[in-house]
Amino acid sequence: MDAEYNDIAAWHFKDILKVFGAKDGSYKAFQIKTKDEVNKLFVDETFNSAEVLQFIELYIPRDDAPRALKLTAEASAANNAKQ
Repeated sequence: MDAEYNDIAAWHFKDILKVFGAKDGSYKAFQIKTKDEVNKLFVDETFNSAEVLQFIELYIPRDDAPRALKLTAEASAANNAKQ
């Protein structure tokens, strides 16, 4: 989990649409950092009408992964350490 290759570069991903030439007013971009913000967005009538392209930059905790994936990663790490 703490390996450097797991780090995601700090960047304003919500601005990616501009990088690809999206014109102002032709899209909406959201940054979501909490469950409450997700819940509010999903019941928002304007968001649900989807009149333009919508992009959501979702922040999740660093160690947020399914238990099975974590166990698999731990087993792989242990196996790799033997070699």
